Amino acid sequence: GVLLDSHRHPLAGPGGEALYADIGRVGPANAKKLLILVSGTHGPEGYCGSGCHVGWLARRHFQQQAGTDTAVLFVHAINPWGFAHGRRVTEENVDLNRNFVDHAKPYPANQPYDDLAEHINPTDWTEESAKQHDAAIAAYHRKDGHDFMSKAVHGGQYVNPKGTFYGGNAPAWSNKTLRAALAEHAARADDLAIIDYHSGGGVWGFFDLFVDDSMAGGKTRDWFDAVTAIADDKAAHGEDAQSNTPGNLFYTPAEMFPDKRHTLCLTELRTGEHRTGLNAIRAENWAHHYDDPNSPFARNLAAKLQETFYPSRPEWKPMVLAQSNDCIAQVLKIGLRSTGACLGWFLYCQMARPTTRQCGCSWLVGCRK
Repeated sequence: GVLLDSHRHPLAGPGGEALYADIGRVGPANAKKLLILVSGTHGPEGYCGSGCHVGWLARRHFQQQAGTDTAVLFVHAINPWGFAHGRRVTEENVDLNRNFVDHAKPYPANQPYDDLAEHINPTDWTEESAKQHDAAIAAYHRKDGHDFMSKAVHGGQYVNPKGTFYGGNAPAWSNKTLRAALAEHAARADDLAIIDYHSGGGVWGFFDLFVDDSMAGGKTRDWFDAVTAIADDKAAHGEDAQSNTPGNLFYTPAEMFPDKRHTLCLTELRTGEHRTGLNAIRAENWAHHYDDPNSPFARNLAAKLQETFYPSRPEWKPMVLAQSNDCIAQVLKIGLRSTGACLGWFLYCQMARPTTRQCGCSWLVGCRK
């Protein structure tokens, strides 16, 4: 069967339009195996995530790859405010991928951020001042340059509401919406796999998949042709491991349903080998809080942010789409071991139809949400 539902965000888009997070499902309601595909956790990164999902449906792969005991759940634009406004964060400046912590407990500490806060999130941003702040970050880490994944910059913080990678002080609207969708759709399954789609710096066009299979009942990392096991990443890079961050969205199914088997995945669609995207994030954040967001300078920073996480070169899209299709096929055909067909084409038509709701999602087809 097919199910399509929409959750309206309490705030509007930049043109006053209504914003929605959409939930789509293909497969039987009582499926024992469920693949969850998430897009838009970090606003502008939703273009490529939703593009991969719509592209997979457009080719009717569900009919070829999934069986009668398997369903796929699409969580489209889980952060619709950030998607529409061109910001990686939510309306509260919360990094959604640092928000899935237990807010009733003390928040994770990040001493390196505390030490470098004035340089990571300065109140001034010019070409010269940025160089000085970058040099201070590099010196703190005893590195030649600052542009690398460090706990100070990337590891999340819960003390500065105007800072980057701020995890918030309560569950965000998007956090609550995801949990409601999982409570409705995941409770009946025994085997759950989730892939949260992101983009960022690294080898251009590479589908960089991270997996935690510690709750899967086996090494489900072996489903995939190319994968980094999160346990190995942490062992190799310690506190600066890209996967060593608190409050990640893709751990939510395991938190909610600890008695089930979980394969927990996050993918980074890489957009350039010589950049991490951290400077673009810091600069855009400065412009939002300390400058006029509509000034030419701020608009230029926003455009650079989008280019960093959603490259305009046309070759990039089919490269990442092909690898995404392969990854989903490996989950369904090798991992969840299902065959059969259902009504995936109908959901594709529903997701791709033009509507009056616009959050900016358009890519391989004319999808306007």
